[in-house]
Amino acid sequence: VGESPAVRDATLLRSQLEPWSTMALRRRLVADFGEKRTTDGRSWADEDVSRGQVMEQLLTLYREEASKKGNNIPLCRDGNGRAVVIVSGTLVDEAIRERVLHALREFWTSQSSSFTGNRERPSISAEHYMILCSPSMFDATSQNAAKAAIKLKKHEALWNLAHEAINSVDPIFASQYTAVAVTHNFEGSPHIDKQNTGPFYGFAVGDYEDGTGGIMVECSARVVAKVNTKNRMAKVDGRYPHWVGPYDSTRGDRYSLIYYRTDGNVEPIGPAVFTVPSDN
Repeated sequence: VGESPAVRDATLLRSQLEPWSTMALRRRLVADFGEKRTTDGRSWADEDVSRGQVMEQLLTLYREEASKKGNNIPLCRDGNGRAVVIVSGTLVDEAIRERVLHALREFWTSQSSSFTGNRERPSISAEHYMILCSPSMFDATSQNAAKAAIKLKKHEALWNLAHEAINSVDPIFASQYTAVAVTHNFEGSPHIDKQNTGPFYGFAVGDYEDGTGGIMVECSARVVAKVNTKNRMAKVDGRYPHWVGPYDSTRGDRYSLIYYRTDGNVEPIGPAVFTVPSDN
């Protein structure tokens, strides 16, 4: 219980539930499964009922529910019995996405010696991961602001290209985000972005197989969205558990840009995805 997202098997239900707080898991037992008390009569809200016990009971209930015959079976389910809805982001202009792909390939090739492994966010499984922050995130006189400005200046061309891509899809959000995660072969890693103050946008390019490597996000206790971000810009609320769906990184590379905001007013948590699911 509680291991790093980078080493979790994202296909396992337990891994997908781990990002939730213990209190949220307790609420799920009561609100979604109608469980009031343990077999020995204690309330699931009691502090002496451990996180491990709560998790095991949830997993048992999910297994029992998935195995029951006669339930309405959704058109698509994951390996854990939860319904999967298919969502696609907004297709990015071909000329822009080709420039982004070329830039990211060139960037990670040229930076391979200085960016050995994923050192900027080791809790996430990725071959490479870099965060570019706007200096506006920090006090203007702070050392962090100065470091962010130097880093941004060094990678200004990449920042500007990333901005062009998001601005082509959502100009309002393009004026609000404060950071961009630049990734190469981001895999799995179920997690919640606890510092985000609102939804993020994800955009992926590369020669990995179509239909794979999407952003998976939990929409409710029994529904997960599979969000296609290949060549597309998709809005997702990372304050729900989310992860990158499986793809074969030995047969193709996946590059992505993640745009997010960690300052300013906190937006109320609403839906996990912002695109109407398709029926296929």
